[in-house]
Amino acid sequence: MHTARPYDPLADERNALMAPAFALALAASFGSVDRFREACVAFGAAPGAGRLLLEFRADAARLALRWSGDGTPAGAEIAVIERTKAPDWAASYERYQQAVHEASDGAGCDASELSDNGAQAAVLDVRRAGVFEQAGSMLPGARWCDPARVDDWAGELPAGRPVVVYCIYGHEVGRSTALRLRAAGVDARYLVGGIDGWTSAGRPVVAKAAGAAS
Repeated sequence: MHTARPYDPLADERNALMAPAFALALAASFGSVDRFREACVAFGAAPGAGRLLLEFRADAARLALRWSGDGTPAGAEIAVIERTKAPDWAASYERYQQAVHEASDGAGCDASELSDNGAQAAVLDVRRAGVFEQAGSMLPGARWCDPARVDDWAGELPAGRPVVVYCIYGHEVGRSTALRLRAAGVDARYLVGGIDGWTSAGRPVVAKAAGAAS
């Protein structure tokens, strides 16, 4: 007797290579990718009609689930969670990137500005954990903070001091982290071009030291 496979929004083969940065966004928004999966599986098991939407809420700078037509203020639609098949997460990731870039417009700090005023800002390396682990260098005076755990460390930042975060290229990891900090009341910006743009401009880096992470 054939038994239907339980609904799983991440089980589709085309999603096996979900972008790590998008998995990080789910973890930062829901606590973990598994918790996001559990929320979607519960939806798939619930009776009745309806669609579950994954949206990017610019005001909170995070992903959220919403029932279609439930009256909750809408965000930028990233994916439609259906009951019978998983979304195309590659396409969803592209929509997420676009939403983050639009929301972070004007929140950047360029390399020259950081060089001129860096002593006033707390500089945070927010490259993904696996990327940071493999890295050999970082910006002078920076410390690493896990971008998947912003809620855990945002309250530990020095009160009243501006913050500049950087990832590899200044795309959605650094941008979304800056947005989440800003939503928490922190004067945060992301480094335009990331550490790649910083080093390409010939600006200094230092060897990654033990204890650089927090």
